[in-house]
Amino acid sequence: MSKLHILIVEDNSADDKLLRYELSRDFEFTAVTVETEKDFLKKLSEFKPELILSDYSMPEFSGMRALEIRNEKAALIPFIIVTGSVNEEVAVNCIKAGASDYVTKEHLMRLNIAVKHVLEQQKILVQKLEAEENLFRSLERFKTFVENDISGDYIETEDTVLYCNKKILEIFEFDNLGQLNNHGSHNLYENADDQKRFMDVLISKGKVEDFEVRMHTRNGKKLVILENAYGEFDNEGKLLQIQGYLIDITKRVVAEDRLRHSENLFRTLTENTSASIVIYNKERFLYANPAATSLLGYSEDELKKMHFWDVIHPLDRELVKETGKRRIDKHKVPKNYQFRLLTKNGEIRWVDFTAGYLQFEGEATGIGSVHDITKEKLAIDEIRMLSAAVEQSPLSVMITDLEGNIEYVNDSFTEVTGYRLQEVLGQNPGILQSGQTAKHVHKNLWNTLLKGKTWRGELINKRKNGEIYYEYAVIAPIKDDQGVISRYIGMEEDITRRKKLEHELEVAKIKAEDGNRLKSAFLANISHELRTPLNGILGFSELIQELNDVDAIREMSHYINESGQRLLRTLDMIIAISRLDSGTYEVKKEALDAITEFRIIYEKKLRKAEEKNLVMTFETSLERFDMLGDRTIISSALEEIVDNAVKFTNEGKVSLKTFKITDDDKEYICFEVKDTGIGISEENSKSIFDDFQQASTGYGRKYEGNGLGLSLAKKYIELTGGYMKLESKEGYGSVFTIYIPVKQKNKETS
Repeated sequence: MSKLHILIVEDNSADDKLLRYELSRDFEFTAVTVETEKDFLKKLSEFKPELILSDYSMPEFSGMRALEIRNEKAALIPFIIVTGSVNEEVAVNCIKAGASDYVTKEHLMRLNIAVKHVLEQQKILVQKLEAEENLFRSLERFKTFVENDISGDYIETEDTVLYCNKKILEIFEFDNLGQLNNHGSHNLYENADDQKRFMDVLISKGKVEDFEVRMHTRNGKKLVILENAYGEFDNEGKLLQIQGYLIDITKRVVAEDRLRHSENLFRTLTENTSASIVIYNKERFLYANPAATSLLGYSEDELKKMHFWDVIHPLDRELVKETGKRRIDKHKVPKNYQFRLLTKNGEIRWVDFTAGYLQFEGEATGIGSVHDITKEKLAIDEIRMLSAAVEQSPLSVMITDLEGNIEYVNDSFTEVTGYRLQEVLGQNPGILQSGQTAKHVHKNLWNTLLKGKTWRGELINKRKNGEIYYEYAVIAPIKDDQGVISRYIGMEEDITRRKKLEHELEVAKIKAEDGNRLKSAFLANISHELRTPLNGILGFSELIQELNDVDAIREMSHYINESGQRLLRTLDMIIAISRLDSGTYEVKKEALDAITEFRIIYEKKLRKAEEKNLVMTFETSLERFDMLGDRTIISSALEEIVDNAVKFTNEGKVSLKTFKITDDDKEYICFEVKDTGIGISEENSKSIFDDFQQASTGYGRKYEGNGLGLSLAKKYIELTGGYMKLESKEGYGSVFTIYIPVKQKNKETS
């Protein structure tokens, strides 16, 4: 047992010892003595006494002050005044001030009795306070429960609501009880007779149970209320008050109405649909719509006495049972699958069955949608029989449904495409598309088929291994007895080899035609180039024989020489072209100054340009450029380009320019020849570098030439590893730029 904590307020040490001695007779205690207010406050907080004994009067402190502090800080601690003498008035004042008892020091033998008494009283007081606290808490919990109850609780008389919780105010859209009473609870009924009926039941039975009534809120919102109440009556049977609670069941009633509507809608739909609908559990059929009874030949009453398995073909029962079991066990199974049913008259019907679950009349059940596919099955069987007839056909045969999904292909299809039947079943023929067939071909194909007509044409498709192939296809719709399209059949012939041969023939034809054109151009040009100088040589040589004039003979000799040079140049060019084409030309590597070679050509052609009143200029950023190369190749190529520029420019200017560039880390010396001549059309620009090609050919052409100059120049430049660019527009002149890669012998000087 723990020791009693006693706080003693006493300034006389002898009296303190007497108190402790007397207390020790009956109690085990621990005591602390103080004599000032400051120490009293400190020990009251720290020591936590269970009993206070205080002298009435002290020099610095008093018992009444200590009592005041006790009342303020710890009112439940018993407080006994212990004093030397006290009159009756002082004693009464102490008791009134809150002292538990008082004892005079002359009669200390009474101290222990007083202590026992006040401790017992204090224990009773604590128990009473705890009981009151518990009661208060219970009332608060009950009040909180009622206030937050999900049902509306109320107490009322026949004309006034005495109490209601928040739920009542929430249901009927009131802000407070006064607002509810001002409105009048009787005005909340949709029908005044409902309130009278409620009161009649309450008075006759003393209570009302599950009373469903239509009401409305203060703002007119319609409600459905379920109410329970009991009446409190006096001895004469007069109703004093009503206590009850109500529940807003509007949502539930609306939901039930919707459910009834859904059920009616379900029956309307199922009884008027062409699909067979059945609802069943493990024991029997629960529902079958008219389409189902029509399919099976049983009435709905007959089916309700049967098990679901009774109408399934014996060979398919295990499949259906296993599939259903796996679905119940949450395994992944198809939502729909196919099996056979047995009708009442023993007929076998193939069906496509889609299964699901629902609550039917409060029970978890299965629901099945059944589509009769017997005709489709028979049609597929028929297709399979037909496939046997075409299996050995050299043509690829494909049959699809209306959506284009493949249902059948023959062996020839596999040989051509690489796809086996199992790989393409259910697939779309689009897997064969290469993307190279023009879009309008596919569009025309479907437009033709949708009109019920047969389409014929070529397709560019792709085999399984990615190889492109050509096929000639005949695709036709398959119609049933009523003329309705049910499928499509395609028969395709692999014409890849034929297309290849046709292409090769076309290429050969083009080459032959090009050869003929080249031969014609060659003959026309060479004929002109050979005849013209030969005519000059023969004609002037005949005249010389008749002339005695030395000057005339000298002039004609000049023409003979010029014609001979032209003839020799033509023959040289033909020989050069032949050597280049045959690969027998040997490229030399010799030191040369590219700028000097270009300047020599400029000076050589300047006189001819001046004869035509042309301005001819030479521009270079390099004084010389030493390099290793074939002087004949470079000079001949440059001279052909410059000669052409002068020849085909009738007025204006011919500009020669040279410069150096670096492209892709490779160094080039560039020669640009720009003229204001007749230019070259876009069409002729593509062939101007071909052998014997000119903008005009034959005897009627305007400009002389054998059509070999640009071709020879281009081949010369390419022989050096360089290339040539042409920029030209007919009537606006041309720009030829020659790029020759160089390996410098010495650094250029400027």
